[in-house]
Amino acid sequence: MDRDQFLGRVAAAVRTADLPPPSVVWDRLPETDVEDLVMLFRQRAIDVNAVVHGPMGKHGAPRAVAGIAAGHRSRSFVAWDDLPSSGVSSALTAAGLERVVDRMDNENRLDHQLEYRDLDLGITGAVAGLAESGSVILSHGPGRARMVSLIPEVHVALLDVANMHWTLSEWAHRNPNAAIETANLVVVTGPSRTGDIEMKLNLGVHGPRHVHIVLIK
Repeated sequence: MDRDQFLGRVAAAVRTADLPPPSVVWDRLPETDVEDLVMLFRQRAIDVNAVVHGPMGKHGAPRAVAGIAAGHRSRSFVAWDDLPSSGVSSALTAAGLERVVDRMDNENRLDHQLEYRDLDLGITGAVAGLAESGSVILSHGPGRARMVSLIPEVHVALLDVANMHWTLSEWAHRNPNAAIETANLVVVTGPSRTGDIEMKLNLGVHGPRHVHIVLIK
């Protein structure tokens, strides 16, 4: 079959194809118990090799993050400007860690990016948690660089349990403008995982090897 004939058949199929009916969109979503969602989230996150801490009060989060840093013998960190708990960066610098500033210098972009190579710890917030998969959603923008959750060996995400949802579709339904109000959205489900040609799973090849989620109430 030549190219024109093949493309003609594709065009004819597209013109006569019947699309399936759209999914039903509820006007109201059923209410869910936050404690049940947190329990499910914890189990699903552990299943994908994440470590879950809490729930704890906002004042306990800096101490928890400092403990995570000590456990991994971290010496440097990079953090978002706006975290769900204040005092995290101060606690890490007080513990002797060096903070690397994540603001991009447009004149020296390559030099700036190379500074991330040896970073030990990255701390972000999370706009939502997804109980069904144990995932967290990160929303990027000014003061919330993407590299913070991608380059360091250890990623710590701080999540307010009030932002826990059952599924990604439920979160999107409750936050219909989320995608257009941010520079980038990422769903993180445990550490980076890569399967090689021998079907062996490797962690940390294309992202963090360790993911910690600190739940805040």
